[in-house]
Amino acid sequence: MPALFQSSATPGDKPANIAAIARAAAAAAATGAQIITFPELFLTGYNLGTRLRDLAEPIDGPSVGAISEIARTHAIAIVLGMPERDGDRVFNTALVVDATGAVAGRYRKIHLFGDDEPSIFTPGEGLTVITVGPFKVGLAICYDIEFPELARALARGGADLIAVPTANMLPYTEVPTTAVRARALENGVAVIYANLIGTDGSLTYTGGSAIVGFDGHDRCRAGFGTEALLSCTSESVLPSANPHPLASTQLRDVRPEALFVVD
Repeated sequence: MPALFQSSATPGDKPANIAAIARAAAAAAATGAQIITFPELFLTGYNLGTRLRDLAEPIDGPSVGAISEIARTHAIAIVLGMPERDGDRVFNTALVVDATGAVAGRYRKIHLFGDDEPSIFTPGEGLTVITVGPFKVGLAICYDIEFPELARALARGGADLIAVPTANMLPYTEVPTTAVRARALENGVAVIYANLIGTDGSLTYTGGSAIVGFDGHDRCRAGFGTEALLSCTSESVLPSANPHPLASTQLRDVRPEALFVVD
């Protein structure tokens, strides 16, 4: 069973955000959830400018140790957005900790948004698909999901669920609805889209977090300004568990060799 947590982060306060992660993970595990996705940079908060470089930690740092203990205690896998330090470089990272507390994988955001993100982060190179319990999880972060090519590559890489930590803000209200549903439908995969809420300096986040099934239909969706913990059964979202006559056939039928412009 997948779950997500929609909330505001406490800017710059990692202990407070780790406490929120612990509460949400415990509540999700109590419903039977096997994996929970949190928003983009939820460990620190998103709209912190260059402070994110100072707050960044390596994967073997103390915050990830605390997240590992939460996952192990509640036997639930966690997908978490964080600023990751690797030497002199800082990445916008989605970390996956499995239900035993082990770091199962990470993804570094490829498509950095706007002017601020490229001034703080190094763009990632390469995609991540990992097995987490019954799921083949592909990872994307916020702006990434607006690129059909990325979701298609994850699906071709074997993902049946794309987890998307997100910090989507106004005025981009079409992203949580139109774009996320399209990525699910056109690839026949589930999408877990976990967004922030509230006002954070100059930004107001749109909320609208959702678990969208492989057929492009919402299984559950949060409001645009309220904290929410959402979960639904794996059988309702995964194509392997629920073959459906309306499931996408584009992934099977696409002919990339014919997609070129004829003079």
